[in-house]
Amino acid sequence: MEQLNSVGWGQALSTFMTPFGQWFKRSESRQAAQDYVRGLLAEVKRKNCWQMAEKLGASDPQALQRLLYQAEWDAEAVSRHLRITLIEQLGYEPGVGVIDESGFVKKGQQSAGVQRQYCGRLGKVENCQVGVFLGYVSPQGHALLDRELYLPQDWAADETRREAAKIPQTIPFQTKPQLAQQMLERAWAEGIPLNWVAGDTTYGNSPTLREAIHHQQRQYVLQVAKSMPLRPTAQADAQSAEQWASLADGWQRLAFNFGEKGLSFCEWQAWRVYATTDIVGEQWLLIRRSLSVTPDVTYHVSNASADTPLATLAQVASARHQIEQLLEEAKGSAGLADYEVRYWHSWYRHMTLALVAHAFITLLRHADTQKKSGSAARLVATEFC
Repeated sequence: MEQLNSVGWGQALSTFMTPFGQWFKRSESRQAAQDYVRGLLAEVKRKNCWQMAEKLGASDPQALQRLLYQAEWDAEAVSRHLRITLIEQLGYEPGVGVIDESGFVKKGQQSAGVQRQYCGRLGKVENCQVGVFLGYVSPQGHALLDRELYLPQDWAADETRREAAKIPQTIPFQTKPQLAQQMLERAWAEGIPLNWVAGDTTYGNSPTLREAIHHQQRQYVLQVAKSMPLRPTAQADAQSAEQWASLADGWQRLAFNFGEKGLSFCEWQAWRVYATTDIVGEQWLLIRRSLSVTPDVTYHVSNASADTPLATLAQVASARHQIEQLLEEAKGSAGLADYEVRYWHSWYRHMTLALVAHAFITLLRHADTQKKSGSAARLVATEFC
């Protein structure tokens, strides 16, 4: 963003950042936080403290580094205030929460949680950290709401490494679905209008997460493995989701708008089934099939009521792709992946400020859309017979 030097843009950022200042103990930290966000939004090849400081005209990166490591400020309070700020503009009563993870490739073995593990961004095992993120999708816009760092079991059990990375003793090993549940429950406790939850198989394959969402009287449309056993009635023999797909006919074609990607057409089919692993009872099996020569088929389950239209289920399932776009945008425009920290609390501080920077972009875009159209942009599902 070459707008870094624009007076109007700078004033807008200063106004946006001012309410966050209450969570910083000292004026120097408040200024450093604003500078850090400015640096994240600047046109810098790699947005680490050294290069951001140079872009900002500072003689050294000490103020930015101190902000991540030593300064007294509450990253959780800043994160909570960020969610309030976003929901004031983008909140929508049925709102969709989308869960996804992202890998951050790192060198060495010292950074909290780093090890060789699957990195979705690269599609292979790599030395990386993995963050779990909660996105928000509504007709008013899409945003990243929250973040948690995944701590592998080996790390959780290694007291020496934990101490070196300043990982609090209160932090246990938690699976990615458990981290997702933690963020969802935090959002619900804060009154965020988030009545639907979408996610890929990492989260959909967890009966515990599905039951937790159901217990909160919220609705999920979560992708599951093709091998998931499902029954047509509570007492009948089970068939895999893939076997159900082979019985399908009368597919319905729906199109969803994915922003810059334009309309995406797929075919959908749904049945009422019983999952052998769930206490939820009767629910939906939703199958999506691409229109390619060799179709890509995905399977989802949903606890939505029996009268829920197919288009609604498909729209929520498709919302999952929005968080992929959000994460890529945050990495490219807000420096989400460009950090060099070792400590647990420093990771959360960087991620929090990167989400603040991305929220600034998001709300600028939202204001511009409102100004041009006079009404909120809409997600549209169009059925084709």
